[in-house]
Amino acid sequence: MGMIAEFWRLVRFSLVGAIATAVYMLTAMMAVERLHVSPMIGATLGFCASFVVSYIGHFHFTFAVPGRYRDHVVKFAVSSIASFLISTAAMWLATKLLRIDYRIALIAIAFIIPICSYLVNRFWVFLHPVDAASSSRPLKTI
Repeated sequence: MGMIAEFWRLVRFSLVGAIATAVYMLTAMMAVERLHVSPMIGATLGFCASFVVSYIGHFHFTFAVPGRYRDHVVKFAVSSIASFLISTAAMWLATKLLRIDYRIALIAIAFIIPICSYLVNRFWVFLHPVDAASSSRPLKTI
C-alpha cells in the first residue's frame, strides 16, 4: 500500500467520522429536544446511532473489508468503547488533576483520539489478511 492510498484511506476515515459526529449530535439534540429525555440519555442514543453509522461507513467505505458485518463488529465495539473511556479519563486527568482549562484539553483530545482510533481501526479492527502479511515483516532498524 502506497502513501497516496493511505492518504485517501485517511480522508475516507475523516469523512465517515464527520458524518458519524453529525449523526451523534443530531440524534442527541433531537432526543433531548423532541423526546424530552435527559442529556445523558440523549448522548447515549447519539453514541449508539453514530456507532452504527461509523461501523457501516468504515466497513464499506474507509477500509472496504471483505466478509460479514459480524466479522469485525466486536473489535470495533471494543475500540469505540476504549476511545470513549480514554477520552473521558484524559479530560478528567487534564481538568481535575493537572488543572488545565477544559477547552485546551478538549482540543488536545479532539486531535489525539481520532489519530489513535484510525491506527487501531487500520491495524487491528479492519486489518485485511493481505495487510497482515505485509505488516508482519520485521521493521528495519537504522
